[in-house]
Amino acid sequence: MTRRPQRHARRNEFTKLSFYLPTAFPALLVAIALGATATSSTIGTASRPADLVISQIYGGGGEPGSIWTADFIELTNRGDEPVNLRGWSVQYAPPRERGWGVTELSGSIPAGGRYLIAQAGGPNGTTHLPTADITGTLDLGSTTGKVALVHAVEPLHCVASCTTVEGVRDFVGYGNADDAEGRPAPALSNTTSIVRRDITVPADQGTSSIEDDPGGPAGVENAKQQARGVPGVDGSGGVDSGSNSADFVVATPAPPGGQGDKAGRTARIADVQGRSHMSPLAGRLVTSVPGVVTAVGRTGFWMQDPEPDNDPATSDGLFVYTGTAPRVQSGDTVNVAGTVTEYRPGGAAGADNLTTTELIRPTVSVVSSAARRPVPVLIGPGGRMPPTQIRTDAPGDVEATRLFAPTLNALDFYESLEGMLVRLTNPTVVGPTSVDGQLPVLPAGAGSSRTKHGGLRLTDTDPNTERIVLDDLLAPLPVANVGDQLQGSLDGVLDYGAGDYRVELLSTPTIRSGKVKPETARPAKPNELTVSSIDVSGADPNGERGRLRQLAATVVRGLGSPDVLVVEDMPDDDGANYDSEVSAEKGWAALTGAIRGAGGPRYDFRQIDPVTRRDGSGPENRRIGFLFNPARVSFVDRGAGDATKATAVEVTDEGVELTLSPGRVTPNATAFRDARRSLAGEFRFQGRTVFVVGNHFVSGRGDGPLYGRQQPARHISEQQRGSQASAVREFVDQLLEADSEAAVVVVGGIADTDGSPTLGLLTDGGALDDVAAKLPATDRYSVVAEGNAFLLDHVLVSPALRGTAVDAVHAQSEFASRWSDRDPLVGYVTVPKEPSPEDSSPATP
Repeated sequence: MTRRPQRHARRNEFTKLSFYLPTAFPALLVAIALGATATSSTIGTASRPADLVISQIYGGGGEPGSIWTADFIELTNRGDEPVNLRGWSVQYAPPRERGWGVTELSGSIPAGGRYLIAQAGGPNGTTHLPTADITGTLDLGSTTGKVALVHAVEPLHCVASCTTVEGVRDFVGYGNADDAEGRPAPALSNTTSIVRRDITVPADQGTSSIEDDPGGPAGVENAKQQARGVPGVDGSGGVDSGSNSADFVVATPAPPGGQGDKAGRTARIADVQGRSHMSPLAGRLVTSVPGVVTAVGRTGFWMQDPEPDNDPATSDGLFVYTGTAPRVQSGDTVNVAGTVTEYRPGGAAGADNLTTTELIRPTVSVVSSAARRPVPVLIGPGGRMPPTQIRTDAPGDVEATRLFAPTLNALDFYESLEGMLVRLTNPTVVGPTSVDGQLPVLPAGAGSSRTKHGGLRLTDTDPNTERIVLDDLLAPLPVANVGDQLQGSLDGVLDYGAGDYRVELLSTPTIRSGKVKPETARPAKPNELTVSSIDVSGADPNGERGRLRQLAATVVRGLGSPDVLVVEDMPDDDGANYDSEVSAEKGWAALTGAIRGAGGPRYDFRQIDPVTRRDGSGPENRRIGFLFNPARVSFVDRGAGDATKATAVEVTDEGVELTLSPGRVTPNATAFRDARRSLAGEFRFQGRTVFVVGNHFVSGRGDGPLYGRQQPARHISEQQRGSQASAVREFVDQLLEADSEAAVVVVGGIADTDGSPTLGLLTDGGALDDVAAKLPATDRYSVVAEGNAFLLDHVLVSPALRGTAVDAVHAQSEFASRWSDRDPLVGYVTVPKEPSPEDSSPATP
């Protein structure tokens, strides 16, 4: 709820806009704060009413990453009398356009009430708006636009200076709008609205302390002061200083409940959470929600019902988002009023993430202090065990189904504990402490499909639902490696973010080392050609020297200085600068120099500069290249390859050759659009030609998370990886058609697991053998991601190289001090002698 980097960015931006008005502020603003003589700053007729204002605008409804399925506008009646809306309208126009869309209003708004105007929607979003007071068809701009409240129903025809038009009662320009009261309000997004600032004055403080309240928190009150009106909107109805930029702040979209919503309904936490992934009260104002504060974060707090409903399918815990540091302490008994919302972390990029149920724009009343915390729920052996499968029923969007089975689906199991205190006992570390402060663990060390160092292997049949991630929001985490153990009972609140359930620990645990050490590759035999790959994106050769030294040490001491090293993700020499620079000469020199300085051989290199910003890495222009040890292997240079020329196979009097060496494999194919191009090179080792193809297929970074709303998780990147695999396979087939005994090694980041469709495209029919897939199951991994170990790097060889062996060198992925998140593989290639002419298959010209 508050730890995710994406969420912090949103909430920190929101918090920075908050401020406190000094007590010496001019008397005029004090009067406005008290709501005594407030007048609208909108220019129109001198006698117009001053009691209606636009208090919230949201234009991202139905867009990717949004919570709400439709746009909306909120009005607030700041006066002491109801307002009849007959003859009123709200109108919208994009910037620099004269045509205004109109939604005519009806009904009335009670004094102090809010009025919800639903507008156009879209196919995305998780929560329908509450029943609106009126529904229109305006498609509000999701980032920029202009909204007018007009005491008329005829469309406006102005482009600018619309605030001066007769009948315009309030006007808001946002984002890059070309018209506004003063300067425009901040831009909207798919996950944020703009909310009018509310100035509230606690009853016992008079005018000596005026607190600016940007939609939450409304503050923490003594119980006797609880009757302060609707959270975030009181009798003052919102400040109207005449400047949209000053009067509005970015906030979580919180539509009112409709029908002049003012009072809300009483509820308990179980009512708010419900027996589903989406709250049945989403969008509703709830009041008098009781709870005991269990944990306090930077922008909110968790509370738990002291009288649970004893239904294991409904959570008794809830997060209250305050936007700034909350004024409560753990152990406080509180009553909270606020708007129920479903927050989806990650914004538009997190459209497949689940949501967490929250109360926003809260009013908090402290009833008592020093209450005993609820007993944590034990997760793991001796307590509640998650089901072994993430989702076994109702494939598709879990938020669109009524099926909810915590005893069958791990996804539902963890949802039923959202926001509650939980306990883990003596968990084993299954992933190293990350730079973001997460630590994956296995409760009580009880789980299957283990690696040889105590981690958890991810397989098609076992998604490791018993694994859970610890987070450092509330307490620092120790630096830990795979195989370490955390001691004792660890208590925290269950949260969700970045596609995973996580526990926000209340205190820092002690650690017992598992004494796992980084591995080194076995020495090569004299007749073995060693081929490996390494991704340098974690240690930019032109960047920080310490990381480069770590990379060099890995090559020399960890991998034993392979004869051929495929280098993935080498950047250009000017890094992130957007210009025409694509050369990486300095980077290659720095890398080879660092390896030499670490005691390695004097490597030479080959590569091809990409076309700027065409290889899927933006201005860094990352590419694949070869390092090779001239003392052990020679490189055959042929032709003048460039970024767009494809190498090909040809048969000459000398045998099978590449037309370009180095040369790119089908670089113009759609399979490699915005991706690193595979690179082929021709080598000579002990008198035999060896063809090496280096790869860095597209990753699954944009795929759906294991614990996401779409089940099973969507792997949209598989299609492009499959196309890349098909392109490489076609190239290998051409080599083997020319010479069935051709020595071919395909190496690097295939970015898919053994047995996947991508690997099947490369290995079907026996053209290539995935040697890494033959490793013992406990050793078959090159990545540890969020506690799941799996194989993404591969060494594949043609039939002529059947004696090839592979060593997975676990020196990075399991350790917190790593410079890379991937373990290199070393292939030990036994190259047969050059076949005699009578033994070789006929070459096809």
